[in-house]
Amino acid sequence: MNDEKEIQQEGLMGEAPVSEEQPVEEGVEIPHKTEEEDQPTIEPASEDEVLEKPEFLEDKFWDSKDGVKVEDLNNSYKELQKQFSMGKHKAPKEYDLSVFEGIDVEEDPLAQEFVDWANENKPTQEAFDKLVGKFRELADVQEEESSINVEEETQKLGPNASQIINGIKQWGQGLVSKGVWSENDFEEFKVFAATASGINALNKVRKYYGEQQIPVATVEMDGMPSQDELYEMVADPKYKSDPSFRRQVEQKFAQAFPGSVDTGEI
Repeated sequence: MNDEKEIQQEGLMGEAPVSEEQPVEEGVEIPHKTEEEDQPTIEPASEDEVLEKPEFLEDKFWDSKDGVKVEDLNNSYKELQKQFSMGKHKAPKEYDLSVFEGIDVEEDPLAQEFVDWANENKPTQEAFDKLVGKFRELADVQEEESSINVEEETQKLGPNASQIINGIKQWGQGLVSKGVWSENDFEEFKVFAATASGINALNKVRKYYGEQQIPVATVEMDGMPSQDELYEMVADPKYKSDPSFRRQVEQKFAQAFPGSVDTGEI
């Protein structure tokens, strides 16, 4: 009786242990497993998927197949850090002028203009070097394109090229000595007559206005000055200032070059 009474006194929880394992019922979800199953999964990109470059990313850091060039981007960042640490992102106190190799900066007006511009606008040394380097490249190309091959141009004038060249030169000098042309006009004339095409064009103009072409070969007569001597007489200052001397020269030209309409314009 006492035992039964003791059991009754302990009540319904009399034999309940402090802890015990609970059997897992089938079909019941386990909380921590449910959370794991709810996590989103990242599916690998399909081979057919087209990658799109971010707008802020430069083309040099992008590959249409692999996407961002992480290594190149990282190296660029490191180089940028290096330049910042060395102060290369700022304008130097004094520019290194080695980019002008072969040019005397103090004597070359254009080079000095570059230096003055840099001192005023404060570009970095790298930007300054790139600017000057690019300009020198363009200048070299332009010089190469505009250069004249004297040998080729002489050949275009034929076997009597030397007489033709000398004739057109003395014709221009004669116009200067008579006051028809100024020295600046003669300089422009030299530019135009620098090629075979230019000389031929000038001779066509002279022919159109009735001038006799400069003979490619002359026959010297006794008592008559040679062609070179005649043009030296035209270049003489007296040809411009002395009317009597000018008439004598023109008469000699008329004898040497019969048929010339205006010997003074040869």
